[in-house]
Amino acid sequence: MQYILGIDGGGSKTIAILADCTGKVVGSAQAGASNYQTIGLESACNSLITVIMEALDGAKATLGTGLVDLERIVIVVGLAGADRPWDKASLSSMLTGKLPRKPGRFLMENDARIALAGATGIKPGIILIAGTGSIALGIDDAGSQVRVGGWGPLLGDEGSGYSIGKAALTAILREHDGRGKPTSLTGKVLSHLSLTSPEEIIPLVYQGPLERPDIARLAELVLEEASQGDPVSQHVVIRAAKQLVEMIGTVLSRLGLTNRPTTIAATGGLLRPGNPLWEAIDQQLNEYYPLSNLAPPLLSPVLGAVLLGRDLIDATSPYDEFMDNLTLYHRVSNTTVHRRQPPGEDPPHSV
Repeated sequence: MQYILGIDGGGSKTIAILADCTGKVVGSAQAGASNYQTIGLESACNSLITVIMEALDGAKATLGTGLVDLERIVIVVGLAGADRPWDKASLSSMLTGKLPRKPGRFLMENDARIALAGATGIKPGIILIAGTGSIALGIDDAGSQVRVGGWGPLLGDEGSGYSIGKAALTAILREHDGRGKPTSLTGKVLSHLSLTSPEEIIPLVYQGPLERPDIARLAELVLEEASQGDPVSQHVVIRAAKQLVEMIGTVLSRLGLTNRPTTIAATGGLLRPGNPLWEAIDQQLNEYYPLSNLAPPLLSPVLGAVLLGRDLIDATSPYDEFMDNLTLYHRVSNTTVHRRQPPGEDPPHSV
């Protein structure tokens, strides 16, 4: 039997799902970040190797057999930072060189591509991702693809968790200076970081250990304070929503979809139906693009990677059955993860 190993690698963590040719999940694993633009090629590949081998090893209990042969596996990697041909070539070469055997097939895509595949069930549409980073990607009926954003923390990632977390730290320091408005973020963030003064933020950021994923996680505190009525937090959220809607609007315009009903699937650690950011995006979309509709994705990005891998194997079940099996796993795993999710942690589909 052939298997598909889908991988979603982002700025905070890397998730792998191993499924058989009918879409039934038989193994999974999770490791640290794998965006090589921010952590380097070697570290990114090490995270990918970890989830590959752990997912294969975890399949032993499910299948009741030894390690699944890599030669029978199609690996589809959706990786943050793997946007250009030379990115994919460098990563693919190092990763396959580190594996004990060559996989049956290997495909590397940007993480937005697997997110779109999961969000729409591999059909045309638009995906907005706002987790540690941010990006929007759309594909129309003719297969034309448009990507907006995703340029990383120094040159882009507007509306992302990192952007919101950084804005929170800036707001705290502005209040400390007397330049900014009072905000409840000061007490919340200082308590979260075990600090006694805003000035202690400076060495944490410039000397470490407060890294990009840690700053991105502060966005959850901003969303909490925004929902409690803190004006500064609400301003940060509304500005982030405006930046994300601008990305969506650009994709709609370039694909010629501004005057057509279009579903915008939204995913990532920050985008959950009902939270302040989701509501702000929905309100702005209704104002500027009234024919669009904001909705949760059908499947998580990592399952989108599995779905993309279906076209690379001899699938033994129809598309609908394959989707049903992935959807069942998606529902069960999301219910379990969200029930046990510690405060401030990203949901499993963050980037």
